[in-house]
Amino acid sequence: MPVKTTLDFLRLQGDALWAGGEFTAKVLTEPLLDQIAPRADGATPVLTLPGFSGPEVSLRPLNRFLNRRGFVADSWGLGINRGPKSMDYIATLGGLLGDRIKSMADENGKAVSLIGQSLGGVYARELARMFPNDVDRVITLGSPANLRAGHHNGINKGVRMASRLIIGRPVEELLNEAEIEELALHEPPQDVPLVAIYSPYDGVVHEDLAMIPEEFLDLDDDTPRENIEIICSHIGMGVNPLVLLAVADRLLEDRNKWRAFNARDYMPEPLKGLPKLFFPEAAMMVQSSYA
Repeated sequence: MPVKTTLDFLRLQGDALWAGGEFTAKVLTEPLLDQIAPRADGATPVLTLPGFSGPEVSLRPLNRFLNRRGFVADSWGLGINRGPKSMDYIATLGGLLGDRIKSMADENGKAVSLIGQSLGGVYARELARMFPNDVDRVITLGSPANLRAGHHNGINKGVRMASRLIIGRPVEELLNEAEIEELALHEPPQDVPLVAIYSPYDGVVHEDLAMIPEEFLDLDDDTPRENIEIICSHIGMGVNPLVLLAVADRLLEDRNKWRAFNARDYMPEPLKGLPKLFFPEAAMMVQSSYA
């Protein structure tokens, strides 16, 4: 087995172990998190999309947390995310979820926020592109959204091998198909605020793939776009208390008066320096025209 493949498998195992620790941390800090996390003051609909091969239950802790904080959060309702067998699936997904998104928006009187983990975040961005009037914002969690042909090496080799077994096609072939069909997956949806939460220690998706590229942060289109770097695993992003705090905060940020996420806002004065351990300095600044 090549050295890189071996290292990628070790990284994947380490990421899974780290995620277990993050789940324990969530259980232990849940009372505190429920006290300090912001609360929605009305019906604010949220739809969550799991990552590749992830069941809906994988984001249940996130949904439960958001519902306790006054949001109306639910899973996508399509079961396990088995990945796309072709790029035509993007349009199919629009047909499967378009009515659901519109009905959630109508029932709550507000556009829906989409949160996607990993591949689910790629789908969320594309759904926002298809239904911009019904989607309020998109938050991606470790999503390989900066996808272009030739960038597949930024995804863990073990995951790419699993993808080939489950989908029946290699990731690089799908990316080439997207390029041929002129699907600009790497471009953020227009007129929809986008937040990319990523980790420099992600064991599945390299941070360069999970970040919004600089070229799209400074577009003069009055659409907020923000990268938030958090020290966490890939698999455990949906349960990490720090990620949950950031998600709740960004869901409530005024899209017309967008300010950078700052974890220090939730810390008592003696602990104001604590976030630096988990939110690198880049996370304290909005990387967009709203800086």
